[in-house]
Amino acid sequence: MKFYSELIKLIETCPCPASFKEADTGKYIVNNACNARQFGVLNPKDLNGLTINDLKFAQPTWGAQYASTIEKLDFLASDEKRFVTDRHLFLDDSGEVRYEKLTKAPVLGLRKKILGIVTYRHDLTHTVPLADLCALYEQFYEKPEVITRLLQYFKIDTNFITQPSEGQFNVLLQKARGYSTKEIAKRLDLAPRTVDSHMAALRGKTVDGGLSSALLSIKAQSAR
Repeated sequence: MKFYSELIKLIETCPCPASFKEADTGKYIVNNACNARQFGVLNPKDLNGLTINDLKFAQPTWGAQYASTIEKLDFLASDEKRFVTDRHLFLDDSGEVRYEKLTKAPVLGLRKKILGIVTYRHDLTHTVPLADLCALYEQFYEKPEVITRLLQYFKIDTNFITQPSEGQFNVLLQKARGYSTKEIAKRLDLAPRTVDSHMAALRGKTVDGGLSSALLSIKAQSAR
């Protein structure tokens, strides 16, 4: 009894999304607030007794694939009685894309009987190279929405009066990486004057000083 209370306390206070579920049924026994919130549930206790297949996902088709992956990892951890890790994309209830590392650990009782499966997830999105973030979001959204989401991710959406075009945004990301006009032109297969034109358009679409601030914010976010 004390063991369970200590385990529940550990999960509830874990700084990253964490849960404990029954090994045979896959039903949640306890979740912390962070885990529940990413599934769009305010009260973690509302998840108790549900399985991953009972949850509603922002994109149902992807959600079904994700649930299937989770079930397979649960089975592997339970069947082989060992830690199991996986890295994959996760789309939370707000529509934010995350690249995460998931770890599952079987909880063993007497005679190595499986009591349940503990799961905790670490957000690794900040480790994704800046050049690859667009590709990450493009797995879920069309290009205009990708730009909208990434402006929000970098916390620079309020810097812009009008959203940048695809070409302008690509130049913005390259500029944030410290490349010169000539280097950007070569990397994006553009004429240098086109790069300059995109930069001028970006300056026209931002509030005063907004472009410099945006570049600094992108650098800071990608350097975490």
